[in-house]
Amino acid sequence: MIITELKRCIQHNQKAILAVIIDKKGSSYRQVGAKSLILLDGTTFGVLSGGCIEQDLFEHAKEVFETGEPKQVVYDLRNDNQTPWGLGVGCNGEITVWLSLIDPVNKRREAEKMINIFNRQYSSTERFIIGTVIDSNNHDVISPGYILETNEMELVYHKSNELNGILEKQSFYKDGKEVNVTLFLETITPTPSIIVFGAGPDAASLTNQLKLLHWHVTVVDHRSGYLNEKNFPNVDQLKLVSPREFPEGIELSENSYAIIMTHQYEQDLVYLKDLIERVPAYIGLLGPKRRFENIKKDLQAEGVSIPQYVEDKIYTPVGLDIGSETPEEIALSIAAEILSHKNKASHQPLKWKRDSIDKASYVKQNYKLKELVL
Repeated sequence: MIITELKRCIQHNQKAILAVIIDKKGSSYRQVGAKSLILLDGTTFGVLSGGCIEQDLFEHAKEVFETGEPKQVVYDLRNDNQTPWGLGVGCNGEITVWLSLIDPVNKRREAEKMINIFNRQYSSTERFIIGTVIDSNNHDVISPGYILETNEMELVYHKSNELNGILEKQSFYKDGKEVNVTLFLETITPTPSIIVFGAGPDAASLTNQLKLLHWHVTVVDHRSGYLNEKNFPNVDQLKLVSPREFPEGIELSENSYAIIMTHQYEQDLVYLKDLIERVPAYIGLLGPKRRFENIKKDLQAEGVSIPQYVEDKIYTPVGLDIGSETPEEIALSIAAEILSHKNKASHQPLKWKRDSIDKASYVKQNYKLKELVL
């Protein structure tokens, strides 16, 4: 994971290059905002393509290591016989990559600022925006590579829109001097969090799948024999509770997901009852449809009804129909449905998709900055 390696680099005063896709035209392997971390020995964490540009990108990264100056590299992956990047790479687009040096020795403050942004992505419950200066007409006042956080910018945009793209020729003031800059503005989406209720063998397989996606994972159970670091070495949090009790200190938001898979009817009923009141983005319930109908009847007997808008968020039987049988296959089915829900995707085969296979068509946004004073 990039943040883990970046923290290690800063702790040991080692330089690294952060590579970010800041623009794209046509189809590409990764979207605008995708990142990778490149170390001095060429080791890379995270990918920007299917492997077709990484070696060349490292050659450009060497230059950034030497000069300390950020660099912009354009890869045209379209079918142009006059360029090596158009030959057989399987893509049909152009991407622009921004390379910047993370230098904990000479620019410690800037390096720690980047770590704080990654930490905020992991802990925040709301989206936020950062801006990277790509070009400036006065490097003495503000130089390329400078990072602007949300509290340093007054953006004119609709909060429901994601903002990812290049904003050219913006004027603002720093130290009483006017500067014209080109910015790469990026909406940082918080790392999704998921709570898995139940610590059986199938839960272990599911948490392994979710950690591969770099989600924040919590596992809840009342059985200490199941709920331990040996069975769940990669999860972020283990919560041991008493039987028929909902865990304290659980905070849920529109970026939170929940899976109930205890294989114990009474325990499932307790967890679902509390989740109905907290309304996460998604509730997955393991078991057949009739089981959920029985749970609804028992909740109604207790005077608890499930509003329709909440029931719409409950997925049971949980998972996509891929013919799963083993715990690993079931975990893949559940993880795929959760990711599809998060990305608002159709979960249909890509061969049936009529438009681009990209998650969303990329369109440059005409957002503006209000007067920015630093």
